[in-house]
Amino acid sequence: MKTNRFFIIVAAAALLMTSCSNRDERMLTIINEDGSCSREMSFHPVREDVMAPLNKTIQTHGLYYNTDWERTWSVMGDSVRHACPMTQQQWDSLQNVFADQNVPDKILMHLKRQYQNVNEMSDSLTQAVRHLFKATASLDKHFKWFYTDYTYKETLAITEINQIFPVPLDRFVSADSASYWFTGEPNLAEGLTGAEQKEMLDDIEARISQWFCACTISNIYAHVWLNYDEVKNPPVSKEQFLALKDSVVMSPAVRDLNLFGNISQVSNILKDFYQSDAYTPLFSDSTKWERLLEIKYKDYDNLVMMKPMLDYVMPGKVIDAGNGVVEGNVVRYKFSGERLIPHPYDVAITSRVTNVWAFIVTFLVIILAIASFFYYRK
Repeated sequence: MKTNRFFIIVAAAALLMTSCSNRDERMLTIINEDGSCSREMSFHPVREDVMAPLNKTIQTHGLYYNTDWERTWSVMGDSVRHACPMTQQQWDSLQNVFADQNVPDKILMHLKRQYQNVNEMSDSLTQAVRHLFKATASLDKHFKWFYTDYTYKETLAITEINQIFPVPLDRFVSADSASYWFTGEPNLAEGLTGAEQKEMLDDIEARISQWFCACTISNIYAHVWLNYDEVKNPPVSKEQFLALKDSVVMSPAVRDLNLFGNISQVSNILKDFYQSDAYTPLFSDSTKWERLLEIKYKDYDNLVMMKPMLDYVMPGKVIDAGNGVVEGNVVRYKFSGERLIPHPYDVAITSRVTNVWAFIVTFLVIILAIASFFYYRK
């Protein structure tokens, strides 16, 4: 018997929300004093990518890199960069060195671009993610004679989240609970015992699962409405069917869906709600709905698979890292695509450059003033 994969797909997509990040994957952004900047993506590549011709676009983890990205690769723990594409001989040599190990786990691929300003850089990221989210950035420079402050801000946001998740999240959980689940902020677990934390997280997880089911049913319902002409003797008109969508999506039956069930659950929900078998034939072919879901959740899968550490290097010394952590001369922000679900993701960093020449000029002016004072006294 063929295994019904319909809600297996949904369950797998939901589980991506709790998947672990790859600590070796990172996006390094360097801001220069003149406003120019650069961005470099580093990740474990598959052989096809690291050996791809330089005139071929690379697609990995939902990002697309055109030929204007400089490509290199390196061995983990070695700072030496090698030009791409990697040769078959180099790959075979690495396979011999790392016998019985997965070569991609031992190497990193680096893609880098230079930009004239931060707006150009943020637009490039938006293009690379194929508009899964929009990146916007700004760099403000404040001259204060003895020093100059640089404030860099970047916001990543899903501009049309309803295209992926048609049901508002706040209908199932509070804004703070949703933010805590997807981003860790605000810290709702502060002051709670372990048992109390588990109880709280179990409740939030259940509500998030209900929301995800509601979004899935909403997408299926919309597809049925678009193909309403296929329904024989429908119990309600197409207009009435659309008007009742919210009632179906928010019904207790949807909240109680089993993510590891099958498409017949959806058929039964419509049957019970409308007291009619008219919609049942639409769900006879589960493979059609599997394909529909795979296409619908492709962007979502790509989004939550993005888990690079965001590293920033600013001119001068960092005086305010925002929500980031300063390690040496690098400010690190922990990022993952699902953090964009409850609200935009913000980066804000301020650094200070000491104007040595200002001290020199000030010193000379003081010396000149003192000298002039004694000169005129004579």
